[in-house]
Amino acid sequence: MKAMFLPVAGSMVLMVVTGCATAPHVYESELDRAPMTSRIEPQDIRRTVEKMAESLISDAGVLEATGGKRPILDIEPMQNRSQLIVDMKSITDSVRTRLIRSRLFRFVDRSTAGADIAIMDEQAQLGLTDPRKAVKPGRQSAAEMYLTGSLTDMVTHAGRVTDHYYKFTMILKDLRTGEIVWTDEQEIRKVALRPML
Repeated sequence: MKAMFLPVAGSMVLMVVTGCATAPHVYESELDRAPMTSRIEPQDIRRTVEKMAESLISDAGVLEATGGKRPILDIEPMQNRSQLIVDMKSITDSVRTRLIRSRLFRFVDRSTAGADIAIMDEQAQLGLTDPRKAVKPGRQSAAEMYLTGSLTDMVTHAGRVTDHYYKFTMILKDLRTGEIVWTDEQEIRKVALRPML
């Protein structure tokens, strides 16, 4: 009996050790897969960015306000007014990327203003740059329009059902006139049913 127990125990230990040592099963998931949770997921973000950018680019009011020119646009980081932890900078960057590809606007990026000033100071003070060609402060373009937005949510509980409602809102404002040129919303609603047990 003892002679039979040792090989069986040894093989069980070997299975446990090799099982723990194997790599997790990783596979590529489709971008438009079915939702896995009732929270905001990558496909929700991607669809929202696509919808908002397309809405802005094709809006007649935006085309009228730009007058066939490419105004300089600044994008404020989107605000997270929801209960979720969401990388709003990444969403803002995705919107900017889509709008840059549209060639409808030119862009300024105030997030690098400190680095810009440091480079200009370096050019002026180190003497390594031709003073006639060195970029001087006060020459940068100013924004004529700016885009901003926010994410809000509302959660409702009723028995075993939890209703999650999310709303992305974006606004394009003309700084020269103070007018809101464009605004749009993307609503996302997910319902989660808690198991009986």
